[in-house]
Amino acid sequence: MCDPADSSQLKAWIFSEKDLQHCRSRGNRLARKYLYNKTQSSNNIPTECFARDFHKKSDSYVDEDEWLTHTQDSKEFLVPDEESMLVSFYASKLPSLIGPTAQLPRLRRESKVPATAATLLRRFYLSNSVMMHDPKAIMVSAAFLASKVEDAMTDVRYLEEGTNLMNSPVALSEIIPAEIRLLSGVNFELLCFHPYKAVLALTEDLRTYLKSEKGRSLVKFASGSERPIVGQDLKPMHDDAQSIINDVIVSDIPLLYTPGQIGLAALVVANEKQKGIKNIPQIDLMGYLSHRFEGADIPRMRSLMCEIGTKLQELKEGHHGCANYKIDMQKLKGIHKKLKKCKTWGLKEKKKRKRKNVSEEDGLDNKRPKKSS
Repeated sequence: MCDPADSSQLKAWIFSEKDLQHCRSRGNRLARKYLYNKTQSSNNIPTECFARDFHKKSDSYVDEDEWLTHTQDSKEFLVPDEESMLVSFYASKLPSLIGPTAQLPRLRRESKVPATAATLLRRFYLSNSVMMHDPKAIMVSAAFLASKVEDAMTDVRYLEEGTNLMNSPVALSEIIPAEIRLLSGVNFELLCFHPYKAVLALTEDLRTYLKSEKGRSLVKFASGSERPIVGQDLKPMHDDAQSIINDVIVSDIPLLYTPGQIGLAALVVANEKQKGIKNIPQIDLMGYLSHRFEGADIPRMRSLMCEIGTKLQELKEGHHGCANYKIDMQKLKGIHKKLKKCKTWGLKEKKKRKRKNVSEEDGLDNKRPKKSS
C-alpha cells in the first residue's frame, strides 16, 4: 500500500509501547526534579521537546531522580500512569469541543480536525508533564492549532464559548500562551495523517477491484447468492470502520502504527463483525492484498492485522488510552485532587489577585478619614 504516512518523515513519530513508557517516564522525572528544586512561583516553566528524537537517544537511562516522590513540603507527585490517564481524559473531550459532534454548532468541523488536535496533545505530553502545563488549556490550544493546520480556521472566542458550554471554562487569555507552549513542545512539527483517508481510499479501491474477474472470487454473501457487488454493499463495512477510527484518534494507537495499517485493520475488524449478516458481503481482505499488491509480505501483514485488530477491539474496554468508555471517575477525581497540590500552573494568577486585593484595601484605608484625637 502506498501511504504518505509510511514515509520516513512520519515514521519518526511512530513509537513502540516501550518507547511511549520511556518518554512519559522521562517527562515525569524532569517535572519532579524541577518542582522539587524550584519554588512554585517561578516564572520560567520549561517546555521539553525531545520526544520526537527519542529514537536517536540511548534506550538505557539512569533513574537518578526516581527518589523524588514528594515536593519539599511533602506533597506527593503524580506518577506517569496517572498523568497518562489525565491526558487520555482530555483527549477524549476534543470531539465534543471541535469536530462533527461539537456541542457548539460554530465549532463543527471535519473529523480530521479533532484527530489532529488529539495527535498534537499526545505528542506534547510525551515529553512534558501535566504538573507543569495545564492539560485543559493545552487541549483547547490543540483544538485551535488543529483548526489552522487543517485549513478549518475558527475564531478563538468560539473555543472559549465551547468550553463554557462543556462546563469546563478556559479563558481567552489562557489559550494563546498555551498554544505557544504547545508549538514549542512538538518542535513545530505539525504534519499529521489520519486513518480516515486510508479507510476511504481502500474502500474505493475495493469497490473497483471486486468487480474485476479476479476480485469476484474474493466476495461471498451469507445468503449464498453470487451476484455482482455494488457500491452500497461496502457502506456498512466502511461506516463501521470509520466508527472504530473515531475511538482510535483519541487513543495511543496513532502513535504506535501508521494510518494505512490502522485503516486496513479497522476494515478487517468491521468485516469480521458483519459475518453472517444477510445481504452483507464477506470479503477476503488478505486475498485482496495479495492480489492487488504483488510482493507484499502477506504472513507478516496478517500477523500485524491480528495484532492491531485485537487492540482496536479492546478500545471499547477503555484500553490503550481510549477514555471514551469505562472511565473510573473516582480514580480520576483522586488524580485531580493530587494534581492540585503539586502543580506549578495556576498559582501565579492567584497570588496576583491576592496582592491586588491587599493593595485595594490599603488604598481604601488611605482614603478613610482619620479619627480626630
